[in-house]
Amino acid sequence: MAASDGTSNHVRRRPRPSGLQFPVMRDGRPQMTTSGPAAMAPTSPPPVPPGAVPHASVGSSSAVPAAPVPYVRGREDALLRAPSRRNQPHLHPQKLNGALWFGIDPEVHAFIRATWQGNFWGSWSSWKVVPDDKRDQWWHAFIQQYYWDDQFYDLIYLKWKKQTQVTVCGCISQNRRDNRPCPYMSDTQWATMLQKFNTKEAKSKSAKAAASRRYAPNGKKMHKHGAGPRCFVNIGYKMMVDRGLDELPSYTDLARETHTGKDGKFLDERTEELVLEVEEAVEEMLQDGTPHGDSPTDSTAASNAKRFLLNQEYIKRGQTKKGAIYGLGSVQYKDSCPSMSIPETLKRNLDVDMRMSGFEATIAEVKDDFSALKTEISTFKTEVKEGMSASQTTLDTILQTLQSQAFTHASPAQPFQPQAQSQPQAQSQPQGQPQAPFQSQHQPQAQAQSMAPPPHLMTSNQSELDRWCRKELGM
Repeated sequence: MAASDGTSNHVRRRPRPSGLQFPVMRDGRPQMTTSGPAAMAPTSPPPVPPGAVPHASVGSSSAVPAAPVPYVRGREDALLRAPSRRNQPHLHPQKLNGALWFGIDPEVHAFIRATWQGNFWGSWSSWKVVPDDKRDQWWHAFIQQYYWDDQFYDLIYLKWKKQTQVTVCGCISQNRRDNRPCPYMSDTQWATMLQKFNTKEAKSKSAKAAASRRYAPNGKKMHKHGAGPRCFVNIGYKMMVDRGLDELPSYTDLARETHTGKDGKFLDERTEELVLEVEEAVEEMLQDGTPHGDSPTDSTAASNAKRFLLNQEYIKRGQTKKGAIYGLGSVQYKDSCPSMSIPETLKRNLDVDMRMSGFEATIAEVKDDFSALKTEISTFKTEVKEGMSASQTTLDTILQTLQSQAFTHASPAQPFQPQAQSQPQAQSQPQGQPQAPFQSQHQPQAQAQSMAPPPHLMTSNQSELDRWCRKELGM
């Protein structure tokens, strides 16, 4: 046996083939290749029958297996299904049970602004240049802060994205106009941002945006409103609460509230013409016939019908070339659908509201009819009970009368024969003749039996009693 030394392990190893080569590990995942010509020749695919289409994996090395779920998407799904989210503030378009919503509750917008400002650190002038990983981080923070139903996912993401875009551009533009750096950027990043704003392309884009904001039709002034920095959705919700309504006020009332001054005069000429035109058209429609009445249901139906007509005419007459509704601001985006235009979304929501209002009116009428029916049934039951009580009293009186008559007819006088006379008669009978029954001891029991009422008057069956009354008394 050979002596063991430092090279004994190398001696016992299987020798490496001369044609086997290993690539460098840092180039990627190692794959063994051979330098022989037979190994380098491409393998021919198996024969395919005529007319058949070969599979992508047959004879091809480029077949890629199904890609796994991305990490970001899996993380988002895990955050959405976390049980702890149910304890967070809820988001709902109709603010059910005290829920929050975009534009109405300022804390939602404040959290969005604080989220991206606390995790920014980049020279990004708009949403388009923000990296995807940074967008995902902002969105995931919003998911962990609020809870909503799965059916509102697309709508809430659209609202969050739009608000983030507006605040990012607005805050940076405001700081640039004030010539003060953003606190969430470093000095180097702010300098880079200013260089981008000073380019010819950026200046041209800014000039076009300014001209668009100052645009006004011929002979009219530029658009102007008196709402200030408040959202139109917030103003409409406050009007709804103050007036005690279940829905937002009509678009004409909202336009009056947001486009008039303290003296009640319109600040915008186009809004004034649009509102007056819509109200005049609706008044002409209502001249043919409007649901009037003194009951609350009729008055509610009349007010809802007028509000629906005002909104319908406003949507039809207030459309702009870009597809928005003039004078409504953020109200038109309240329940917007990502896959539909703004006018189509408003028409759909208005149609749904009209149908729901009709259902509510019908349900209210059915409830009123049902209450009236319950009252009638209760009255009928009372009358039936009173009639049955009177019938029972009459029947008791008839039974007492019949029993007294029966006792009177069933008690004829029978001669009383003393016991002294009955005994001689019994002794005077011939010896071979049978003796007469002895009745002196049993005569009182027979008289008591004859005094009892007839059997047909001692029944508890009502049908037998009625049959006897018809037969004997002709009743």
